[in-house]
Amino acid sequence: MRAIKSFLVIAAVALSGCATGPTTPPPTFPGIEQSDKITIEDLRPKSESEKEIFSLLITSSAYAIYRVADEATKPTGPRLLAHRAYEAFPELAAQPRIKVLHFVTYANLQSQLRKSVTLGVLTGPIGVALIGPPTYPASDVVTTPIDSTQLEKTAGDEEHTRAYFTEQENPTKSPVNVIYIDTEILGKRVASRCLVPPVAGKPNLFLVEAFDMCIANHLAIHRDTRPVNAAK
Repeated sequence: MRAIKSFLVIAAVALSGCATGPTTPPPTFPGIEQSDKITIEDLRPKSESEKEIFSLLITSSAYAIYRVADEATKPTGPRLLAHRAYEAFPELAAQPRIKVLHFVTYANLQSQLRKSVTLGVLTGPIGVALIGPPTYPASDVVTTPIDSTQLEKTAGDEEHTRAYFTEQENPTKSPVNVIYIDTEILGKRVASRCLVPPVAGKPNLFLVEAFDMCIANHLAIHRDTRPVNAAK
């Protein structure tokens, strides 16, 4: 029983965002002040900018899933989005405004923490310490366009399901971040879902670096997607 309690505490610490992070300094974004002229019309539900732990109950389908607060990174996701959009679309000089309908990040640690709790019950904290932290194979960031109504349908009690992944997406069940971005830029609305597993060459990936990858992919989709009201 003491082992179970110990690992529930570990789970709570990890989910609260207080787990040990990279020891290298976070990246900086020189010249980001140049995009201060871009107005960000933040139309997100207020909760998307706030941290929430969905469940610490190991039997819950929402266990070890949490929403990451805006303040977890500097710059915030929407601010970095505005900067990268400014760089990608010179037309924004004449229309310096973007609408952010959704920008929300989830961390899914279910498999990792369930294994840790089970291992703790079987071997105790000392056994886990001897075995050491788990390692996961590196994979690729995967970004796909989505219908923005998917986010409306999963609001409320089903919000934690946004952090789910398929076996094909994450066969090793590594811890992942899932980032949703829904924007209107230059009159065109695009929504995307970005799955960020452990990334090759980035053993200590900062969340803001994950944002940067997902934003680049989102803007590429925006560039390649025809407007919704375009003639067919």
